[in-house]
Amino acid sequence: MIKILPFINLLRLNRPIGIFLLLWPTLWALWLSSNGMPDMRILGIFVIGVILTRSLGCAVNDLVDRNIDSKVFRTKSRPLASEQISIIEVLCLIIVLATLSLFLVFQLNTYAIKISWIALLFICLYPFTKRFLPIPQAFLGVTFGMSILMVFASVQSQITFDAWLLFAANAFWVLAYDSHYGVVDSIDDKKIKVMSAPLTFGRSIMKIIASCYLATFILLLTIGILSNYSFLYFVAVTIAFILAFINWQRCLSLDPKANFKAFISNNYVGFFIFVGFLSQS
Repeated sequence: MIKILPFINLLRLNRPIGIFLLLWPTLWALWLSSNGMPDMRILGIFVIGVILTRSLGCAVNDLVDRNIDSKVFRTKSRPLASEQISIIEVLCLIIVLATLSLFLVFQLNTYAIKISWIALLFICLYPFTKRFLPIPQAFLGVTFGMSILMVFASVQSQITFDAWLLFAANAFWVLAYDSHYGVVDSIDDKKIKVMSAPLTFGRSIMKIIASCYLATFILLLTIGILSNYSFLYFVAVTIAFILAFINWQRCLSLDPKANFKAFISNNYVGFFIFVGFLSQS
């Protein structure tokens, strides 16, 4: 009982923003692939799967970064870095989460199961990318997009053109919002010599973020046009774009607090995009 809180903190269950940012694209894909009528069983599997895999990613990330986290003010109090829980306990938790995730995946078809193994590999590799990739946020975008591919594999037994459009839109979106988050950590990242998009692009990072948001919404509009979606979809997507733009504009001075708020606001960006897909049901 004593260690319940450290485990909650380890899995970021007290900060569910990461779950929502992974959940929204999964829901976009479910509504797009099923023409607005998702199977409730498949929906349940993916919603629970998002929670489990996000928790798994956090546990793997903290295990890999435990020595780095202990040197950074913002992360030094994390349960593993501060030794509130042991490495063995985290490894056991990772095994449990991976087992539960695979149990859910095995309820899907063979195609989705194959993609899930790639997704698991990407989840395990992501924490290492900040050590050698100039833009680890791009790798995160691909990792988060695996749920989209799994949805289409489950619902349509194929990865269609609009699935790849949605995958690309999500990848640009992740690069945008995680770069906002990267600005918050830029000073510490530079000290401990890990890589991030803000450090790679310097003051040009805001132009990169703007370009990524623009690419995201162009791709979403393209999906709407190809799918013959109604006016409501384009209204919802436009609202999401305006919200992203307003928060981006507030970050032009590269103020960490403003960028953190912009990062959090992407939960609402994802929500309004989902409303667009939902409106076509």
